[in-house]
Amino acid sequence: MKKSLFIALIIAFAIQFSCEKEDDIQVVKMRINHYQQPVNQPEFYYGLSYKVQEGKQIGKGEWFGFLNTISGFEYELGYVYDIEVQKKQIEDPMIDMPSVEYSLIRIISKTQVVQEITFDITLSIEYSNGFESYLIKNNQLEFTLLGDTKIDCGELCDELEESIINQKGMVGTFKHVGNEKIGLLRLDVQ
Repeated sequence: MKKSLFIALIIAFAIQFSCEKEDDIQVVKMRINHYQQPVNQPEFYYGLSYKVQEGKQIGKGEWFGFLNTISGFEYELGYVYDIEVQKKQIEDPMIDMPSVEYSLIRIISKTQVVQEITFDITLSIEYSNGFESYLIKNNQLEFTLLGDTKIDCGELCDELEESIINQKGMVGTFKHVGNEKIGLLRLDVQ
């Protein structure tokens, strides 16, 4: 009798524990935009951030910065993705680590945008007490966004360089030039 009661308690505990863990996992749909926005928040995230819509937000006009990674997802510039992901809540995450872990389940669709489409990216920010640039000049003297996406600055290279030297905030209007490069069409200096 005691042995049966003990086994029943173990099974009940295991079921309760597994149900609680499943509550921490969701399957959600996300849409990933065709370009990324640089983010430099060392305490949270540094790099190029996806612009996303999730769940019921998909198809609406507003996109949100995504300060996380998606395990198993290989992003390609110039494509809008509809994906399904596993979203797992992390109990007691380490300091400065995300509390949610994302893993790709499947890619529902991958649609290339037309090269004529334009989009804005923040290139630098001028603060009252400082300056922050998301641009890096590589060994080939090309500008990149945080060392990743290459920028073809065309006739605006000198203005871009001067604005960095003078520590001015900038927003660039771009179009896609290729799979790994974007072309600067206009520069708004603040």
